[in-house]
Parts: sequence; structure tokens; C-alpha cells
Amino acid sequence: MKKVITSLFAGLSLVAAALVMSPSSASAGLNDCDRGAFCAWSNDGFSGTIREWQGSSSNWGSMNDDAESVFNNALSSSTVPDNVNVYDDVDYRGFDICVLPGETYDAGMDDNDYSSHLWVHSC
Repeated sequence: MKKVITSLFAGLSLVAAALVMSPSSASAGLNDCDRGAFCAWSNDGFSGTIREWQGSSSNWGSMNDDAESVFNNALSSSTVPDNVNVYDDVDYRGFDICVLPGETYDAGMDDNDYSSHLWVHSC
């Protein structure tokens, strides 16, 4: 009986540890974006290939027209730009959305349309 209880306890401990250590896929994706960065993922739900920028980018390179979810993980400041204007085309052409600090865009995005972004003080 003692072996059964010990085995049961060990098994439950492993299950509990797995549940605590396994975040949901959405939060895991958002956690991949460093603090102070603007991030874009190639798939909905903040999954797939991630690109991360600390500053503005006039050309997303391999991520051009391939972003399906974005996250502004900016450090808010009155002196540092913390809003992100996102553009359909390279070189900041074709303004589409402004992403505020802490804000995400996923299901409401025009999938695969973005190619550049610019950090600004306000939208």
C-alpha cells in the first residue's frame, strides 16, 4: 500500500509540475517578445517565426508581407517614442495601424500585409 501511495504521489507531482510549467501558446508567444521591443509573428496567435525590433525598421526583410500578429512590448516613457505606426509597404508607406504600448493585433489584422514600422510619440 505504501508503494502505491508513493507512486501515486510522485505521478501527481509530475502532472502538477507540467501544468504549472506549460503556459498557453498565446502567452508563450508574447513572452518571446523582449521588453521594450516591437514584435511580429508569421502566424496568428503569436506563433511561428518571430521578428523583434528595438527601433524603427523601414524594411522588414524576410518578414515583409508575412506578419499575422504583432505586439508592442514598449517601455512607456514621456521622452521616448513608445507607440508604433505599422505600414503596408517598405519605407513607411501605406499607414495602416498604430499599436499602443502593451497592445496586440491578431485576428483583426489584414494578414500578411505589413512591411515596415516607425516608433512615434503618439498616434
